Amino acid sequence: MEGLNDDCVCNILEFLPLVEQIKMARLAPRFEELLCLIVWRKPRYRKVSVSDSMLEPLSKEDYIYFFELTSPAMEELYIWNVHKKAFDSYLGRHLMRPELSFYLRRDYSNLRELCIADENMNNSMISTIAKSCRQLRSLSVSSAYITGKYLTGLSNLETLVAPECSVELPLLTELLEQVHLKHLDLTSNRYPVEATILQTEGSKRLERLGLSDAEDYGFPLADSLPQLNTLVVSYHKVSTQEQLAMLETTRTRVEQASRKYPKRLQSILCNVVDVEVALEKIAGLQKRPPRDNPKFNELLKIMYFLSNPQAGDKKSP
Repeated sequence: MEGLNDDCVCNILEFLPLVEQIKMARLAPRFEELLCLIVWRKPRYRKVSVSDSMLEPLSKEDYIYFFELTSPAMEELYIWNVHKKAFDSYLGRHLMRPELSFYLRRDYSNLRELCIADENMNNSMISTIAKSCRQLRSLSVSSAYITGKYLTGLSNLETLVAPECSVELPLLTELLEQVHLKHLDLTSNRYPVEATILQTEGSKRLERLGLSDAEDYGFPLADSLPQLNTLVVSYHKVSTQEQLAMLETTRTRVEQASRKYPKRLQSILCNVVDVEVALEKIAGLQKRPPRDNPKFNELLKIMYFLSNPQAGDKKSP
């Protein structure tokens, strides 16, 4: 292969499985350079999941070698169940995969989207991400140890998905004011976040929002956030009487408020049919008659789809 030009060598390397590509990279500096600069810059290698089937045959050494060489070019990275892969049991380590700290130490200068599903994530790890992922646009994490500290270091962040975290209210205010978020999901956050979101000027940039402590099924949020086009509210362990009472206060709020919000509302999806029908009626979108004996459950998730609020306001008299 020494007599072949770079294009021919790259075409040959592309046909090889990843295990063989790594063997070639270790064989000669030229092959490593061509793989790093051309072959591994293709979309297939810029979007990586640790559960990807192409990584399964790799030894731990080859796995680490691949990540060390390709991480600067990665654009999307999904890290799942690292603890289960790195540890076999309390008796000893599973030698096939590295621990979570290995991924956090890499150079991700081109990374745009990062998803880490690991309950051991904490604030110091967020600080590390902020330093190594300067171009990050989307971050998804879920851990009770994340309080919102260091998130403002991700200055280019547009999407934050942080369910079941413990984002503190002062840090949430700081985040909304300093980072131009468009999408925010704080479902099942340890602290109630609705009041903080309503009071923070930076919240008006939000286009998609998810939370679990919205009053009146989220109508105040939809009324107050002008750019919002998708709102997801969820409730856990809500009794039938509590739901009926909230439906009544929501009905009163809509009757007393301006008509802009009902006009913006395009559709509702809900996992409890009777609540969905009631909300359609309240918002003027009723499509089905309510049943005589409505039934509720303790888990409630509602998704509202709204039209462009600015366009809707222009049409308003």
